Amino acid sequence: MSKSAIVSRVFHTVIGTAALLWLLWYFFPIPTWAKGLLTLVLVMVACGQARLRCRRHQATEGNVAAPDLPLLEHQSPVVLVCGDGLDALFAAQPLRKTGQGCWLHVADVGALTEVVRNLRIQQPQRLGQLSIMYACLPDQHQNEAALRATLKSLRQQVRQLSLLTGFPLPVVINCQFSGPEIPWIIVRGEHAVVCPANDAPLPLREWQTAGHITALPVLGQAFTFCREILLDELAQADRLYPPVHPFAVALRTGYPAEENHALWAHWLHLRSCLQFPPILARSATADHFPDAVLALLSPYALPEQGGQASRRVVCLLMCCALAAIGFSVANNRYLIHQIGADLQRWHAIPMIHSAPKAQSLAALQQDALLLERWQRQGEPLKYSLGLYSGQRLWLTLQQAIDTYIPPPHTPTPVETHTTHTVRLDALSLFDTGKFQLNPGSTNILVNALIGIKAKPGWLIVVAGHTDITGDAGANQVLSRKRAEALRDWMLATSDLSPTCFAIQGYGATRPIATNDTAKGRAANRRVDISLVPQVDACQAPIPQHASNE
Repeated sequence: MSKSAIVSRVFHTVIGTAALLWLLWYFFPIPTWAKGLLTLVLVMVACGQARLRCRRHQATEGNVAAPDLPLLEHQSPVVLVCGDGLDALFAAQPLRKTGQGCWLHVADVGALTEVVRNLRIQQPQRLGQLSIMYACLPDQHQNEAALRATLKSLRQQVRQLSLLTGFPLPVVINCQFSGPEIPWIIVRGEHAVVCPANDAPLPLREWQTAGHITALPVLGQAFTFCREILLDELAQADRLYPPVHPFAVALRTGYPAEENHALWAHWLHLRSCLQFPPILARSATADHFPDAVLALLSPYALPEQGGQASRRVVCLLMCCALAAIGFSVANNRYLIHQIGADLQRWHAIPMIHSAPKAQSLAALQQDALLLERWQRQGEPLKYSLGLYSGQRLWLTLQQAIDTYIPPPHTPTPVETHTTHTVRLDALSLFDTGKFQLNPGSTNILVNALIGIKAKPGWLIVVAGHTDITGDAGANQVLSRKRAEALRDWMLATSDLSPTCFAIQGYGATRPIATNDTAKGRAANRRVDISLVPQVDACQAPIPQHASNE
């Protein structure tokens, strides 16, 4: 095997292994450790297969004799000739070349497989130009059974060659009978053409009407012999070998008759009572080759580009591509099923069940984030060949997420001793629209002051409130001035520090009842004094000592 052939086979192995690894790593839905294990197995098998093929071809290289074939650039049919009378056909030359192709001598029918195998090793690009011609001389056969056995061997060889090359080789049947000498007749399908030497071919009917009536009885029996024995045996099929349908049948009469008890002589005498005396003279060797068949084989005889190994690699690549599409479709279906299950769980949980609803919401948000990242960066390759529907799924997830209603906020319970609030009615302290304390409000304020002084050091928050009657800005100012009036009274009647107070005026912004009724508006007009536990919120004022001066 040449160095280029070895490199080609290694290249084919690398390409096939790379295609399988691509399919494995990007599309197979299996864990990573399993992918690594399968990768190791594939690499080991590929290396072992490449070494085995190289050793096998190197071992056979020394035992193969290169046949004398035309140059590689000569794109013409190469016909492997086997059967009867080959020594007389080829004489001392194993190869006969013509302008339309060449005829290669094969020892016997059983040697076809070995010859084609050697050609595949040395010149694999020539396999597409090969065809087979079986030469049958009925005058050299004694009985029909032996002839049928040879045809069965031909059928077996054709089957083995199909497995070896990857495609069926055309088979041509060449029959030469004793009788009146006529030109070659090429039969293909329903058409029969007579090919006179040094003349243009013409249909069989035109040739018959041209005065060749004497040869018709023998020619008719020759056609019958080919149909009932040769074609019948080739058309039979058994468990191991399929039938063979010849590409064409080439027959002629004029072959010398050697023995009267030959198969053809017995056939002809039994059916037509004709009998020809033995004739030992032979015509020129070139007349025994149906060269007109080469013109019919030329459209089907083309050099192979890359050989059988390339076809196998192309088939493997196509299978990997189809498998990748199938796995991509399966991966997309699994993604849709997974997100659909999360959406189904979301819709099945009532909104009032806060805890499981929040868990389902988290799952939807996780799915949406994943799809959004794939939209920015591109979806993974395992989804890209199977009609990826990430945008539609993302929109469905967002619509489901937007329907979420969070549970109402429950305020943190506050212990009763942490904050103490004294609520005073503004009508009992102030006149309408005024912020000066009424003279009769002293008792109310004293009781409030007693409660305040029971919590020394706490922050005192005085907040004034009004109803919605009147201007909002004026109500805001009025509520703050009323809070300041209470603070000033407490400062004047106690030893509390001004830093203990925080003054707030809310106006009508924080109602505790409806403003649609008089009772509700009266409840909203109030002053709240709240004691907030805060360490060192305020300190007692520092006493002023009299100067000795």
